[in-house]
Amino acid sequence: FILCCMFILVAKLWKLQVATSADYRSQQENQSVRAIRLPATRGRILDRNKQPLAVNRLRFDVHVYIDELRPLFREHYFRLKNGRKLGRSEQLKLGREARYQVASNLTMQVSMRLGQPLILDPERFHKHYQRKLYMPLAVMQDLSPDQVAKFVELIHGVPGIDLSVNPVRTYPNGDMAFHTLGYLRREDDPEEDREVPFSYRYRLPDYAGIDGLEGFFDRRLRGAAGAKTIRVNNISYRTSEDVWAWPESGQDLELSIHRDIQLAAEESLKSHGPETRGAVVVMDPNNGDLLALVSRPGFDSNKFISGFSKDEISQLSDSRLNRWLNRATGSGGVAYPPGSIFKIISSVAYLEEGILDPNDKVYNRGFFRNERLYPNYKLDDTAPPGDYDFIKAFKLSSNTYFIHYALTPDDRTDQWQQGKRILLDWGNRFQLGKRTIQAQAVSGDELPSPVREGGGYFPPVGNEYKKIDQYGRRSKWSAGDVANLCIGQGEITVTPLQMAVMTSAVANGGKLIQPRLVLRVNSPHALGQAQNRIIPPKIVSDLNLKPETVSLLHEAMLADVEDRDGSGRASRVRGMSIGGKTGTAQKKVPTGKFHPRTGIRLYRTDHITWFVSFAPVEAPRYAVVVMVESGESGGTTCAPIAGRIYRAIQEIERNAKEGGPRLAKR
Repeated sequence: FILCCMFILVAKLWKLQVATSADYRSQQENQSVRAIRLPATRGRILDRNKQPLAVNRLRFDVHVYIDELRPLFREHYFRLKNGRKLGRSEQLKLGREARYQVASNLTMQVSMRLGQPLILDPERFHKHYQRKLYMPLAVMQDLSPDQVAKFVELIHGVPGIDLSVNPVRTYPNGDMAFHTLGYLRREDDPEEDREVPFSYRYRLPDYAGIDGLEGFFDRRLRGAAGAKTIRVNNISYRTSEDVWAWPESGQDLELSIHRDIQLAAEESLKSHGPETRGAVVVMDPNNGDLLALVSRPGFDSNKFISGFSKDEISQLSDSRLNRWLNRATGSGGVAYPPGSIFKIISSVAYLEEGILDPNDKVYNRGFFRNERLYPNYKLDDTAPPGDYDFIKAFKLSSNTYFIHYALTPDDRTDQWQQGKRILLDWGNRFQLGKRTIQAQAVSGDELPSPVREGGGYFPPVGNEYKKIDQYGRRSKWSAGDVANLCIGQGEITVTPLQMAVMTSAVANGGKLIQPRLVLRVNSPHALGQAQNRIIPPKIVSDLNLKPETVSLLHEAMLADVEDRDGSGRASRVRGMSIGGKTGTAQKKVPTGKFHPRTGIRLYRTDHITWFVSFAPVEAPRYAVVVMVESGESGGTTCAPIAGRIYRAIQEIERNAKEGGPRLAKR
């Protein structure tokens, strides 16, 4: 019997110490080692002159290392106990209170010396002690330079207190280019960007890019996270740590944006009012570089990291201002009727097809009406009555003149079909209704589209129906629809970015150039040297415009600004020749109310105002498009804003000649 018992005991010992020793060793390792994910430093976003748009600053935080406070915990515990005999539950409660009092007293002592008295939250401390004892506890964050100096000088010899330095995202220009840059959101469980031989027990705070460049290039900007392991003892106090993999910082983006022009465009748009809803696009018509991309109202991207006040939360949820919409690119499905700026395309169509002689005159009665051919269509004209040739009709924006050539009245009542075909053909040649920026492959690497863009709506060529709505209802073309089309009214919608492409094509002689927002993607980790992936300019198509068409349009757009009776005269700038075109379109906006008897939704009429332009006319370098919702007219609302922008550009060029920041050519 004794021999059998000894055999069973030996067999059990063999199973514990030999057969299952690896499992127990692994469990012991898992219990004593904590794997921690270390976020990488996010890549920078710079303008064309390497001025900062989104960078990282150093944030100084005060941390308490709880494992270094154990002697103080023990000493304070016995002081509170004072020789009393306590039960197990009372001992645990007293130990819990002793630890909090020690940590709280240290926090108050340090914070008072730094001029910012703080009381340590007991619930937060106990939760940290139970779950993350091996990690330091942050008690003060984002110290000012004065507080950092006081810490170095005054907080000397205080046990368990240390100053940590962490990179944090910052946008030095506040709310500038909010929709273009995007913003960050805290992410506690990010996807892994490298394989690790263990699972993380804890992750330091990391941020994910949301929308804009931060979102589209998030993986490139974020870099590769690192990892470290902390060894703890049987009561979870830290004993040592080892960095297993150092983080690799993200790639830098270099944009075509010119910070000074962007700031000037933002301020010019805000000059119309602090709650202006509108957009500005400044584009180089020679290579497609977007020098400014403005959408108002916006928001300060820094607030998504530092936190919001109640007032700021209400601003974000304001449905009327709708700060989330990128009005410049049309993200979120927002697009606008072009109004009279579409007359630029109508002019190109008429001149290229040879149905318009610029010297012929058309009489304007102050309204358009052809009782014999189109008795059901009538439209008022904002231009005064009189005879109009092309230049006069263009600068005074005569509806009658352009409708006359769209309908080409004669004895055949279906002649408006020719006008429809020509206008649809040229509208599609200008890529209306299509996105202007697409993904590009550079050096075998696919780069995403840098902005979320809407395309608006423009009917395709040969379409029997002008539009098919979401319910499948079809609307057939009529003469009135063609008349509205040629002056930019009706069903068509566009974005300011598309209008910048259109204006640039007229300025450069007929080349449709893809807008370029990202110039370079810089990778600083290849053999210790930066590798720059350059995104080249791209010509989408050549319209092959006749030289006389381009010359006449330049002359007409210059007259619109330079002549005293031109609708865009408010944009004039001394010393700079500007060619422009104003536009005012009507848009039905739901009021949120319904007819009391019929239940039909009620609408109100809103005005979408435009001004498209380029300068200098003799050698175009800038195309400026301004759009404002609920404006008065293109000439009184948008043209003055464009004038402010051109004056700022003039000043920037003057400073560049004197040795300031240059408008670098890429």
